[in-house]
Amino acid sequence: MAADPSTVLLVEDEPLIRLFISDLLEDAGFKVVEAANATEAMVLLEAGLPVNVLLTDVDMPLGCSGFELAHRIHRAWPEIEILIMSGRQWPSEGDLPPGAAFLAKPCPNEAIVSHVASAAERTRRFGHVAKNPRPAVDHAGKILPFPKTA
Repeated sequence: MAADPSTVLLVEDEPLIRLFISDLLEDAGFKVVEAANATEAMVLLEAGLPVNVLLTDVDMPLGCSGFELAHRIHRAWPEIEILIMSGRQWPSEGDLPPGAAFLAKPCPNEAIVSHVASAAERTRRFGHVAKNPRPAVDHAGKILPFPKTA
C-alpha cells in the first residue's frame, strides 16, 4: 500500500458486516470511512471528504438503494471508483454506472481487498480524486461473480 493510503467510503446498513469489512480494509492499509446509508454517504461527500473508492451494499432500508447511490456519486464525482455488492440482487442492465463493478456476496476476503486495491490504484494512476476527473474511457459495467470457497 502507498504511503498515502487510499480512502474507501463503505456504505453498509448491517453494523456487523460494516465493521467486518472496515476492519478487513483497514488491515490491508486503507483508510475507511463508514456510512450506514446513502444519506450519510452523500452528507460526507458533500462536506468535501476526499474519497478514492465507494464500496456500497445494494439493499439499504433508508433512502436510496446502492445502485441509485452509485449513479448519484458517479454523476457528481466521476473520479470516484465504484464497487457495488449484494447477496440478494444481481444488477440488471443500467443498474451499474459506467466503470462500476459488482461483487456477489458472500465474497472472499481476498477478493474484496483485491478489487478495492485495483480500484484505488486506478485513482492513483489518473490523479487524486479532488483534482482530476477520470479520463473519458468506456469501461462497461462488469459483473464479477466469485467462486465460493470451502
